[in-house]
Amino acid sequence: MPSGVELVELRGEAMVALVRAVDALANAGLGRYAIVGGVAVTARLGQAHRATADLDTVVDETMPPDAVEALLRLPSASPDPSAGHRVLVDGTKIEILNVGPVEDQDLRGIPDQDALFVAAHAWALDTATPLTLVAGELRATAPVASPAALVAMKLHAIEDRSATRGQDKRAGDAWDIYRLLLDRDARGEIRRALGRASPALRRLVAEAAERVLVLNVARTRSWLAAGDVTMASVTVDELRFVGERLLAGLAS
Repeated sequence: MPSGVELVELRGEAMVALVRAVDALANAGLGRYAIVGGVAVTARLGQAHRATADLDTVVDETMPPDAVEALLRLPSASPDPSAGHRVLVDGTKIEILNVGPVEDQDLRGIPDQDALFVAAHAWALDTATPLTLVAGELRATAPVASPAALVAMKLHAIEDRSATRGQDKRAGDAWDIYRLLLDRDARGEIRRALGRASPALRRLVAEAAERVLVLNVARTRSWLAAGDVTMASVTVDELRFVGERLLAGLAS
């Protein structure tokens, strides 16, 4: 384990395959990349707080090698026939999202929802820090998106999913947002990190948080109710509390 890198133990049989996939990424010779999605949320919370089976990764598209080609050179890898940006490693799906540098001026004229997607994922790559993930006898060190970047990406995802196919996904998004803000922003960590983000990203996050956690909080609560019993136990007031705390920090 590299000196000074935080170690996170992830319990549960399902985490073994995911940590094995993280190790494959670390050994694929990629350029800049970061783990995002459910595995990153689990790592930042230090526990497998909901089921996840895939490994989502953002990769700097300006740096060689091509991530998919690099992964396919691994002996345990095979192409995913469902999409060209996905690779199976020992049966675990790794999804690759290529991103490039983004400045505020690049977002002008882009609809806010699209702008939040682009800016949040680029910021996740820029602000990722390494974690050593441990599951059973396996351990792997890789850059993982920060809690603040995960909140920004999840605020995009929860509003971007389709009404017919995304209900269960939105329950998971809402749960991720709530747990990250409850557990990782109690002392202002997420608020301080977002305070260092670009003005455009701060605005986009603040407006999305206000919609999801304040103005339309009853809708978000209904999405949580479609999840498991623990998700459904979160109240409107609890959602609004973490949302208003975040917004107050972004406004200061």
